[in-house]
Amino acid sequence: MPASLVFAPLPRDVTDAQLLRLRCDSQSMNYYSDISHFVSRRIKGFHTLSVLDVGSRTGAGLALLRLIHHPSAFTRLKFDPVAGIDLDPAFEATAALDFPDVSGMTGDIANLPEKSWDVVICSHTIEHIEDAENFVRLLERLARKYVVLACPFEEADRVPGHVRSIGPKFFNDLGYLDVEVYESHHWHNGYCCLAFKTL
Repeated sequence: MPASLVFAPLPRDVTDAQLLRLRCDSQSMNYYSDISHFVSRRIKGFHTLSVLDVGSRTGAGLALLRLIHHPSAFTRLKFDPVAGIDLDPAFEATAALDFPDVSGMTGDIANLPEKSWDVVICSHTIEHIEDAENFVRLLERLARKYVVLACPFEEADRVPGHVRSIGPKFFNDLGYLDVEVYESHHWHNGYCCLAFKTL
């Protein structure tokens, strides 16, 4: 779905793939809007910061974040350059086609250079990872200033694909003391959380 069609109505003969893309893009953009507000309240003053998003899926959420914090926008907090990485082999091509203002990479974050981005964001990915603690430490290795995590909070009935339930102990053990829990209308009327750490 090219960027110009992200907000277009679905065709009458919508395919399962198109419907899934709409649902994922809608959900991602909602989460990244939450991230924008959360981060803007924590990083004070006027800054231009580089961003790496880990687990970008289609890139729609990251593209929205880029637009909100565009270097030419009125916002005091600007994100430039903006990159995303995902394990999906199609992500790099999808990002290049649909969201050319975002630099897309396909691969493993373990192969990325240390301290290469000011801000590292990981939205709704850690609940899919068995050893999420070590994964978060890898995220911290990549960031120069801040790490931002987003995920379902204390998910009681995990959906397929979620292998972890993330709660206060997880964040406390990793030193994420700034955690905001909120009811998300995009998460089965359940709770999500955002966590922020200054390195």
